[in-house]
Amino acid sequence: LLDKIAAHGDSGTPFVLSNPDSKPAKVFNDLAACVVKEVAKAKFTNQRPQISFDEEANMLSVDDIPLGPRLLRQNCKCASCVDEMSGRQLLIFSEVPETVKPLKMEPCGNYALSIDWSDGHKSLYPYKLIKSLLLEDDDKEEDSTRMTMEDRAHEKLQAS
Repeated sequence: LLDKIAAHGDSGTPFVLSNPDSKPAKVFNDLAACVVKEVAKAKFTNQRPQISFDEEANMLSVDDIPLGPRLLRQNCKCASCVDEMSGRQLLIFSEVPETVKPLKMEPCGNYALSIDWSDGHKSLYPYKLIKSLLLEDDDKEEDSTRMTMEDRAHEKLQAS
């Protein structure tokens, strides 16, 4: 039987395709289904980071890594903050208060965090975005320069 499987593989037509009702095809399909199930579990299990807010320090903690709430608020991707068609930033970063803080944080499934902000805004952040901001928050000087340049570009666009 193994010789037939090898010969079919060498000919370009896998044995399980040319003999879909065979015992080896059933074993292969069962094995493939198990692999798919385990990969799906691995992909969606433990994807949700632990996120908390320390009001005294005005700092979020994402898996024990600090993240400034202002930086997270500035990176909201909702339709009020980013133009849906062009992707152009609508939110003026400098208008987000330094003191902005989350009032309520709730997970949304296993993929995102919903936040009600002290400035009255409500955001939904995919965990992938939050994790990417952890790297960005490491270099605050460079980030504030970038934000100032974006604010100027945004103001020029609105003036024209």
